[in-house]
Amino acid sequence: MKKLLLLIVAAIMLMIYVEFKYTSISASVEKKLIYKENDSSVAEVMPTIKVMTYNIHRGVNRDNELNLDGIVEAVKNSGAEIIALQEVERYSVRTKFQDQIRYIADKLSMQYVFGKSVNILNGQFGNAILSKYPIEEYEVRELPSEGENRTLLRAQLDVYGYKISFYNTHLGLKQSERDKQIEAILKIAGDGNNLILAGDFNEKVDKLGAITQKYGDCASFENNDSKATFENEGISERIDYIFTSKGFEVKSYNVPISDASDHYPVVSIIELKN
Repeated sequence: MKKLLLLIVAAIMLMIYVEFKYTSISASVEKKLIYKENDSSVAEVMPTIKVMTYNIHRGVNRDNELNLDGIVEAVKNSGAEIIALQEVERYSVRTKFQDQIRYIADKLSMQYVFGKSVNILNGQFGNAILSKYPIEEYEVRELPSEGENRTLLRAQLDVYGYKISFYNTHLGLKQSERDKQIEAILKIAGDGNNLILAGDFNEKVDKLGAITQKYGDCASFENNDSKATFENEGISERIDYIFTSKGFEVKSYNVPISDASDHYPVVSIIELKN
């Protein structure tokens, strides 16, 4: 009986020892992982972002049909994480009183902000930004305009702890108007770091001198600057752009062909380096 009791006690002691040893090893490994993550000698992984700009022509496709699902599909297929949209309509009779940006954002499970440029047919018409990352704040700034009112929409995004200033615009139809608008944009944006400027500039790149001198053109990656973003009735031009401040490195650039709008979407993968 005594031997049996001793065996039981020994077995219990062995189990306690094994459990203690296992728990100690697990805790030790966890502490090392935490130490490594906070160790300044370990290089941080800088964020890589897939960005898009897309003039959605208020959801009217090349067959002149209103079909927002085509826009949703184009954005979804691209895998873009931050998107600048132009010609977005809300509550207008010609687009069936729909809040287009809310519809698109809900379908894609993204956050959004909208910047009204003009009131149109009892509704609103302007630019919007979609993001899978938190939008901390936004603002809409009017640009000097000779015809239809134009604006600049800015959203501050939190991308893995990095603050990104994302600008979206749609410039006017006259060269004199665009020159003033570009000057205003550069003044508003200033010399900020971690800056992305996207949109429909209604102009060829050689007429955007002040912007191309200050920011990097994502289409310069592997000489993609000849890819048209707008084709209609014999016109084939690149007028939609993604520009970045010097802290970004372009990893890819693409202009997917889509009939969901009269413009093609522009998609670029960029990496924050600074």
